[in-house]
Amino acid sequence: MKRCIAFCLALGAAISLTACGGGDTEGGLLCEASGIRPDTVLLSVDGRDVSAQRYLYWLAYACDYIADYYDSGEGIQWGDTVSGQSLEDYAKDQALQNAALYATVETWAEDYGCTLTDEDRTAMDREWAARAAQYGGEEAYLAVLARMGLDRAEAEAISGDYYLYEHLYDLYCTEGSELAPAEHDLETFAQEQGYLTVDHIWLSTAAADPADAEAVAACRARAEEAFSKLNGSADPAHDFAVLAATYSDETDRDQHPSGYTFTVGDGTLPAACEEAAQALEEGQFSGVVEADDGFYLILRKPVDLEAVAPDYFDALLQAAADSADISTTRTYADLDVSRFYDELIAARAELDASGGEVA
Repeated sequence: MKRCIAFCLALGAAISLTACGGGDTEGGLLCEASGIRPDTVLLSVDGRDVSAQRYLYWLAYACDYIADYYDSGEGIQWGDTVSGQSLEDYAKDQALQNAALYATVETWAEDYGCTLTDEDRTAMDREWAARAAQYGGEEAYLAVLARMGLDRAEAEAISGDYYLYEHLYDLYCTEGSELAPAEHDLETFAQEQGYLTVDHIWLSTAAADPADAEAVAACRARAEEAFSKLNGSADPAHDFAVLAATYSDETDRDQHPSGYTFTVGDGTLPAACEEAAQALEEGQFSGVVEADDGFYLILRKPVDLEAVAPDYFDALLQAAADSADISTTRTYADLDVSRFYDELIAARAELDASGGEVA
């Protein structure tokens, strides 16, 4: 998704995936690996049931992440800890959080009357065609999805939730709607999270040889020249933008007409610039700030609430998911993550060996 929510798969039009055999474990690789029927309810989120198919998808996603970052080549040590949890508990908890977030989106969509439109389904068709082409054809893309254990219904649900999320966000952006935030709520959120909005003039030394003292000195001199002009200005806020057009090496200023909005440590600006911005009052500008990639002049501006609004929406949605009433079943409690993942890896290997055809 375009914001921070972990909607990592916007699948295209629902194309039926061949389900695996196996009697009571029909439903693809995930159910084959777990021995649980796909329609088995593993948990509920504010009364909304979450099936094994949905939860196991997120569990596989979490296990793959752990395999990438915590497998030293000798296999995953599921008893090792991360964030105070064993890797096994961490995987189950991450899957639970993602399942709860998606369930919350679906509940909100029902509550606020958001549904999939014909335009959404057309967009999903285009998405499917583009992804199939990316993987070299529909059959190859189906093989990729099959390794994820997705069937038609779940592919539709994941893709559909992406669009429901977008409709909810559009409603949130509609003034006067039930979801529209009050300005004072945005201001409070921005203050609590430490958002800053600045404009800056950047004179880059990125292309210069660090050992070329003369080039660096010349860059500094230009920055000091810009500061001198700004320091004598009767209208610094206006003249800052005028000077930026002459002095700044930024190439994306037109994409930030209201400035750059960020929180400290998010990587938007070098640490030295963040420190300088924090020391300024609104309307004040800094002296020349030296960073690894050049020299900056910083102008502190009022926080741009429009830039904060997307993050506030995500925070509201995440808070709703975090505070949801979640109940789990005995089947969920008995799920052995290490065994599930071992079986999943074996099932994927068998699928690959068969040329991508699910048995």
